[in-house]
Amino acid sequence: MRSPDRPLYSERLWPGPGLWLLSGSLVMALGLAYGAALGATAGWVVAGAGALGLLVGIRWTSPVLAVDDQALWAGPARLPLEWTGRVLVLDAEQAALARGPHGDPTAHVVLRPGVGPGAVVVEVTDPQDPHRTWLLASRHPDEVASALAAAHGRLRP
Repeated sequence: MRSPDRPLYSERLWPGPGLWLLSGSLVMALGLAYGAALGATAGWVVAGAGALGLLVGIRWTSPVLAVDDQALWAGPARLPLEWTGRVLVLDAEQAALARGPHGDPTAHVVLRPGVGPGAVVVEVTDPQDPHRTWLLASRHPDEVASALAAAHGRLRP
């Protein structure tokens, strides 16, 4: 899969501060344990390798939400703009309902803890697609909706 070259909107869904603090604490504890058992040098090496692995792992698992002239991207998933319909920006309460039992069970969902209380629902108009909607977490759901509207204005018949 190709990622967007020149997006109208792009946002990496980094985890919230809670995951960073928990992960960092675990790496520090691991470094301290190895340092106590094998010496300070081993502790620093383990802590450095753990921190590097943590950064690579978090970046690798944090999807990009993007809109370009051709498609809406949510991680590796791609929805061509010609198959996007209505866009609904959700506040925290609406997003919680959409994620729960009142939500669309066929939705393609990209949510990340700590990303923010808001979300965007994008209608899928392709009759062959098994997903009727996409439910996407975003720190800036209004900007995602604006980018989709701007991209739709650039579609050629």
